[in-house]
Amino acid sequence: MHDLHIHLGGAVPSSVLWEILCDNGLRTEYVDFNTFHDSLTATPDEVKSLDDFLGRYFQVTEEIQSSPSAASVSAYQVVAKAFRRAQVDAVELRFNPNKRMRHGLHTMDAIILAVMQGLERASLHYGVATGIILSLGRDLSLEANWQIIEAAIKWRSRGSLNGANGVVGIDMAGPESRSLELSKPWMSEVSAMMEKARQAGLKITYHVGESQGTGPAGILSVLENIRPDRIGHGIELRRAEGSQKQAILSLLKENDVCLEICPTVNLVTRVVPDYACIAQFVRDLAKDEIAYCINTDNPYLIHTNLKREYQIIGEELGGDSETLLTLGMQHASRHQFLKD
Repeated sequence: MHDLHIHLGGAVPSSVLWEILCDNGLRTEYVDFNTFHDSLTATPDEVKSLDDFLGRYFQVTEEIQSSPSAASVSAYQVVAKAFRRAQVDAVELRFNPNKRMRHGLHTMDAIILAVMQGLERASLHYGVATGIILSLGRDLSLEANWQIIEAAIKWRSRGSLNGANGVVGIDMAGPESRSLELSKPWMSEVSAMMEKARQAGLKITYHVGESQGTGPAGILSVLENIRPDRIGHGIELRRAEGSQKQAILSLLKENDVCLEICPTVNLVTRVVPDYACIAQFVRDLAKDEIAYCINTDNPYLIHTNLKREYQIIGEELGGDSETLLTLGMQHASRHQFLKD
C-alpha cells in the first residue's frame, strides 16, 4: 500500500514528540506526558473546522519538530510506524520547511537535509520507498513560498538511495477560509511558482476542495491555472453541479489528475457528516473514471493508519469494496511521484 498524502506534523507518535520536547528542554504548557498526549488527540466533538484543526494541532507539532535532529527523528518514525502498523511500502511525506526553522534559528537547508537523512535511514531499515513533498503555505508570504520553491529545486531527487528519493514534489496547503484560489493575482503568482518547479522536474499536488472555503470553484481554478498531477482531498467536488461539475470532471480526466482521499480527517474536521458520504464519493469517482487513492493525512493526530482507512471505506462500500479499493491502490501506484 502507498500513502501519498501524509503530513509530518500529524504523523509522529505523541510519545516521540514528548521525548523530543523533553530532550530539547522546550518550555510548554504541558506538565506531563498524559496531558500532552490528550492534547494531541483530535476528535470530531472537539474540532470545529479545518482552520481550527490546523491552528490547534499543527502549531504545536511543527514547533517541536523545529530543529534538524527533531526533524530527522520525526521523519524516521513516520515511516517506521507506517510499516509496522500497516505494512505500507511507499510513503510520500510532506511538510513545510519554513515552519520548522524556529524563527530563523535554523536554515531551511538544514531542515530539509535532516528529513532526507531520516527517510534514508527508514528506507534502509524497513525497505519502504520514500520521498519528500515540500508544502507551500497559504498563510505564508509569497516571498517565503518562493524560497521553498527554490529549496525544492535545489534538493530535488537525489536518485533512489535504498529506496529514498529525496524531494520529489511540491504541495500547497494551509487554511482554505480566505479562498485565495479565487484571487487572480495570487493564483498568477502561485502558478508561476508551480511552473518553475515543474520545469525543474518536480511533480505537483495541491490541497483544494478540502472544505467549502475553496469548494468546487477552487478546484476548477487550480485545475485551470496550476495543472497539478494530483489534488489533495477534492472532496468538495461532490457539491459541484451543472456545467461547473462537467468542466471539473473533464479536466480531471483529460489531465489524468488523481484525487488523494483522506477519510478520517475529513470526518474529524467536519467536512463530511459520515464515512458513507466518502464511500459514495469513491463510487462516483470510479463511475466517472477519475483516479483516486486512499491516504491517512495525519494518522497520529486522528489515531488511524492506512490499513484502517482502507477497512473503514471498505465496510461502507460493501460488495463493491474489493473492486474499488483495488482500483484505488492501482491509481496510487501509477500516480506516485517516487521513481521506480
